[in-house]
Amino acid sequence: MSDQNEAAFERVKFVYNAQFPAATAVVLNYLLHNAHFTSRQGRQQGMDAMMAFYRPLAEEFHGERSVSEIQEMAWHCVERLVKQIADLCDRYHIANPVTTNVGASAPLGSTTRLEAILEELVVVVRGGGVTALPGRSFTIAPPNPALAPAPAPVDIEQGVAMDGNELGDLGDILNE
Repeated sequence: MSDQNEAAFERVKFVYNAQFPAATAVVLNYLLHNAHFTSRQGRQQGMDAMMAFYRPLAEEFHGERSVSEIQEMAWHCVERLVKQIADLCDRYHIANPVTTNVGASAPLGSTTRLEAILEELVVVVRGGGVTALPGRSFTIAPPNPALAPAPAPVDIEQGVAMDGNELGDLGDILNE
């Protein structure tokens, strides 16, 4: 077989063994033996979660995509991560770090405030839980405005007693 044919069939093998009581073993066991999905679906969900964070970083490292392609990919990944964060926060009734502590420093424009919320998400994901990064400012916007999700009606109280002040600027944005 020629070098060209070998490159076409190159594979990456990923095998991981984990032993209880390690958290990795608990997660892998959940994905492989869950009553709500097959082990194949569980493996796929695990890969999807891993891809949601690492794909743009890996593509940048691999070096075969343009900056705009990687930005578009990163935008989709951030959307996926935001959904995963929201799902966990809703399920376990905890404060969403994406929407917490943003309002105090966010400028007045709705787009700018949404960008600040996305900036907060990037800080949380990259910083391993840090919820603020004072003095740092950059813009995160979809590379293609058509990629931005359309606003959907959202029940922001969802069973939690609120007096309206908890959401800060995000509450204003949702009401606009």
